[in-house]
Amino acid sequence: MKAKITFHNMPHSDALELHAKEKLTKVKALFLSAKNFSVELFLNAESAHAPHHHVEIKINNGLVHIAASAQSGDMYLAIDTAIEKACAQIRKEKTKAVDKKQRVKNEKVLFTQ
Repeated sequence: MKAKITFHNMPHSDALELHAKEKLTKVKALFLSAKNFSVELFLNAESAHAPHHHVEIKINNGLVHIAASAQSGDMYLAIDTAIEKACAQIRKEKTKAVDKKQRVKNEKVLFTQ
């Protein structure tokens, strides 16, 4: 897994980076079979209107492209929410793939009978 964490409009924080990498282990666990995939995490702090934090995550493994984002007043909460959204999308894609394989297998069995 190649992970890239980018900070925008805020200084680099080792604590935030450690928290993000710790949460990205969930994404890594969902991609057990894929060894080569990349994760980009964009952390943006906007202070123009109100203390507002925005997180975007993009995951690419060659076949599946997933993007999720979250906004919150707390950067840690925004990171957690964005990663949970991405994990939900990954689970949905995996379920679709399994259902498709089972449907094709069942149609072949029915055709041969």
